[in-house]
Amino acid sequence: MTATAWPGPQRHEFTTTDPMQAREYLDQAFGTRLLLRSSRDSMTRLAATLTNAGSFTLSDLTLPGDLTLDVTGSDTIVIGTIIEGTVQFDRGKDTDRYQPGDVALGSWPGQASYTSHTHRLRCRGLILPVSLLHAVAGRAPSAPLRFLSPRPASPADRTRWTNTSAYIDTLMASAEHWPETRPLIIGSTARLLAATILVVFPNTWDTDPAARDRNDASTATLRRAIAFIDEHAAQDISLADVAAAAHVTIRAVQIAFRRHYDITPAGYLRRIRLERARQELLAADPARESVTAVAYRWRFVSPGQFSAAYRQAYGVTPDQTLRQD
Repeated sequence: MTATAWPGPQRHEFTTTDPMQAREYLDQAFGTRLLLRSSRDSMTRLAATLTNAGSFTLSDLTLPGDLTLDVTGSDTIVIGTIIEGTVQFDRGKDTDRYQPGDVALGSWPGQASYTSHTHRLRCRGLILPVSLLHAVAGRAPSAPLRFLSPRPASPADRTRWTNTSAYIDTLMASAEHWPETRPLIIGSTARLLAATILVVFPNTWDTDPAARDRNDASTATLRRAIAFIDEHAAQDISLADVAAAAHVTIRAVQIAFRRHYDITPAGYLRRIRLERARQELLAADPARESVTAVAYRWRFVSPGQFSAAYRQAYGVTPDQTLRQD
């Protein structure tokens, strides 16, 4: 059976003026138990656009008038950037109010239920599975990962999230023009989002290497990691995949490469991909091969990125190597 190519990000739009339809849609679309408390008379028009990229979902949500919603935690992370209107979160004795420009962590696993009050709200959001955060953080799914605040840790962190979100929006807007490396771009983008969440929002992820990680950062760990990278360099592999193959944590792999090789795992992976690409260019027939095809085959996001890295590494352009200039 021939595998069906992934069609790329899927965009879905939904509008309604019916409170029951709105309740059902929000419950299903956001993976949380959102219970609308609104009379039919106060319900005007709910509008939502969801772009499902597989590893994550982007949303643009407009809620009418004044609504009250009950929110409970789920196995997804939901983050919203307020575009218009206001929203208030009531968590026991704590009240958080958000206005345009603010960023809010709306839902995460293990959180206590709370009430949200919205006023003519429009927000752009992100929905991401918590399993991806565990993978990026190098934690087993059973290990606790708790968020300590729904707000970014600082104004600089809020700006960091806003910039990352804007970059993702721009990237997704051009998704229909992506080449066959679409899954690679999605995988890298999802990991970028997960890593940014861990940095921006206060949480219990310990960034200091533990003694066990330092002990595990051995030459044996390095050999296993290098063997895995060498074998799978043409695939969309993550640091979490390398760590799993080496039977240690992500931090142990990072320490091992830095301690014994003076390079990051990502740097080593790029070096291997550049070497493999160079070998193909040297052996290729210029009439049948192209720099663009080689770049995409070796998991570079764009020919421009590939050419810049190649010239820095070898002092010539990929095209010069292909044509033996």
